[in-house]
Amino acid sequence: MTEEKLRENIAKNITELRKASEITQAELAEKLNYSDKSVSKWERGDGVPDVIVLNKIAELFGVTLNDLVSDEKPKLPKKKPYLTNRIIIPLLSVGLVFLVASIVFLVLRLLGVWNNGSWLLFVYAVPISLIVMLVFSELWWNLTARLLTLSALIWSVFVSVRLSFSITVLNYIFIPATILQIITVLWFVMRYRSRIRKKKENKE
Repeated sequence: MTEEKLRENIAKNITELRKASEITQAELAEKLNYSDKSVSKWERGDGVPDVIVLNKIAELFGVTLNDLVSDEKPKLPKKKPYLTNRIIIPLLSVGLVFLVASIVFLVLRLLGVWNNGSWLLFVYAVPISLIVMLVFSELWWNLTARLLTLSALIWSVFVSVRLSFSITVLNYIFIPATILQIITVLWFVMRYRSRIRKKKENKE
């Protein structure tokens, strides 16, 4: 196989796999930490990604390296969860957390145990739910969604601690919460800038 034919096959197969997966050049570029101009260049056959990037593309689309360079039409990739599933599944998980909290609350009320404070179970369910949401945000959502979820988790934990104890001095607990929030924002800004820098470095 000539070099020209190899470029042509790779260009054709990347284009077909990307379109079959219903993602744009920009979205593919973001997943690869490259610029959309690089992806466009590959799909035009003006350049070829290196072996490491080719392997990453193959893994992303669920195909082999041979599929990317073959003359034959590549197998369609497995479809990713629909956007609605990316919303419904986390909500179902959160619903299960509150269901468990409701059952425990009911049992405690029936047994006459912790009658005055059993309502706190629903308060504690909030940070637990946000931990679940944070896991899904790492899998499916962007940096902004992760930042919002983690921020909500931080404040829900501190609010839960404050509501659990009737101690006036605990009003100051929101000082470390504010500091932690600022650190979290700075951390995500650093991650965002690092991602932008990688894109610029990979730009061809």
